[in-house]
Amino acid sequence: MKQVRRFVYRYSGLGEIDSSSAFLNCAYFVYKIWMLIAMYIFAITLFLDIYVNRDNLPISTDDGCIFAGIFVVIYKAMNLQFRQKGITKLLDETLKCTDDLCEFSEVEYIKEIIEKHQVQSKMIFYGFTALGSILGTALLFFSPMEDGLLIRAKYPFNTTISPWHEISLVIETCAVFGGLLGIIGIDSFVVMICTLLTVLFDMLNVNFENCGIETKEHRGLIFIYNVSNLHCIVNLSLQTVESYDERIHANIRFNRKKLNNRFLYRYKTCFQFYQRLVCMTNDYNKLFNLSMFIQMLSSTSIICLSGFQAVVVGGQSSDVMKFGIYLSAAISQLLYICWIGNELNYASWTLDRSQWLSGWNNERLTNIVKMFTLSTMFTRRSITLKASVFYVLSLETFITVRRRRQS
Repeated sequence: MKQVRRFVYRYSGLGEIDSSSAFLNCAYFVYKIWMLIAMYIFAITLFLDIYVNRDNLPISTDDGCIFAGIFVVIYKAMNLQFRQKGITKLLDETLKCTDDLCEFSEVEYIKEIIEKHQVQSKMIFYGFTALGSILGTALLFFSPMEDGLLIRAKYPFNTTISPWHEISLVIETCAVFGGLLGIIGIDSFVVMICTLLTVLFDMLNVNFENCGIETKEHRGLIFIYNVSNLHCIVNLSLQTVESYDERIHANIRFNRKKLNNRFLYRYKTCFQFYQRLVCMTNDYNKLFNLSMFIQMLSSTSIICLSGFQAVVVGGQSSDVMKFGIYLSAAISQLLYICWIGNELNYASWTLDRSQWLSGWNNERLTNIVKMFTLSTMFTRRSITLKASVFYVLSLETFITVRRRRQS
């Protein structure tokens, strides 16, 4: 799954390649520049065509749908290029936190969570890939043609004569191809980070709930510690005891605090993971909140324009099919970003409940009161994904936007 996403991301011309060959690096850089230039030229010519035909509703609204789509691709691509270091750092921190939390957790508790999110990610990725393919087909074969172009646009030269006709065809084909691969690759990459954060919050919920349950690691520690004590009594040799204790430390990361006060140790560790997740979620919002806002604007604009065309303008069956594809793609994008935000918000919101189910009532209150009070105060704050400062990404936001656009 990771290899497929990397393949799509790189071939869109918006990613990076890991190669020791200077020729391949230079060739990919030229390819990236060309794809960006093609998308910029395509967007400008579309905007010019909208301006020239502003009194012609069928043409201007049809061009408007395509322009809204290519604009969001360009913005996300440039955001990715300018914030490459920050995004790479966030991804590394997320993967490092995932490794640490998996090592800390019991496999039997988190296995089901990982499998569930893995199946969801595959279904959504392949679903959007299929939708992108259908959208590309609609753009190239169902859009109104003029002067032999796949998608009508206003160029500063005569596109009916050679070689300008071939040049304009290459520009439009590369722009559509790069835009579709780019939106699939970039969105898959961005959503992968968000999904990992949601998985981590779900795993943290399970760990909080099982702070008071004896784990296999703890049973192993008790067994080895008892064997160590028995070994001390039998051998009565300080040198032997020290060497045996060293083997314990080296083999299983033996920790007397962890053995003697297991609940408090696990609870503190869970809260430390929570603090890391809050920092990573804040970084995610700083890097992608404007992209999410532009995506919402683009999707809602396409919903309005395609709905208007289907009801008022469209008359032929091919037009209705094309507008239906536009509408489905826009609604799917809007629903998806709101859904992943809702999943993250719910996973973080249930942390307060998980802490109350941690078994704290079975511990001595004087030992845990400070830690428990502090953690419950922090986890009651809602953690959300934002589209700039205007929207919180949730299913409630999706329903609200849909109602406003329909009215």
